[in-house]
Amino acid sequence: MNATIVWFRQDLRLADNPALHAAIDRDGPVIPLYVWSPDEEGEWAPGGASKVWLHDSLILLEASLRAIGSRLLIRCGSAL
Repeated sequence: MNATIVWFRQDLRLADNPALHAAIDRDGPVIPLYVWSPDEEGEWAPGGASKVWLHDSLILLEASLRAIGSRLLIRCGSAL
């Protein structure tokens, strides 16, 4: 079976997430991934409040994924 990576970027929700639902429909393993790459944000680099929102949102996403038997893979660095 081929695994499908679901790359979470701005849309950090499970409900109504088209990419996640498409991955689940493929009937293979799904790998939820978030890559934090603030250096690639250009002039829109996250400030303090944005970082707090992101931290809290990733904690909630991880909890939601664990509730359905999955885990969120988080990496830091270049998106490439």
